[in-house]
Amino acid sequence: MKKVLCAAVFLIGGIYAVSAQSLPSITVINNTGYTVYTIYISPSADEEWGEDVLGDRILVPGESFNVRLAYPLTEVSVYDICLLDEDDDAYYKWEITLTNNARISFTMDDLEYLE
Repeated sequence: MKKVLCAAVFLIGGIYAVSAQSLPSITVINNTGYTVYTIYISPSADEEWGEDVLGDRILVPGESFNVRLAYPLTEVSVYDICLLDEDDDAYYKWEITLTNNARISFTMDDLEYLE
């Protein structure tokens, strides 16, 4: 579902133009104690995560990473965020209401063991 939605947004990009300046950005802070290799951020209403926003970078403990969100806050403001560390352990924040320039810190308290 998320991939279809992203493809549709790119296809109608010429018609529905949102300037990069109007898209909010957030800062994700890695305070987990482990190196993070993957960050997923998606609207809470979506069923899939979508693409890794970290790309080919890594986020060592104590580092932060700025992410520009895909939608203006007037359209989507509630997101789920997932970090995957070097051992594929997952850290989650669910249904976070984001604001422009929000700083979201992940710690060991955000680690979830999924069965």
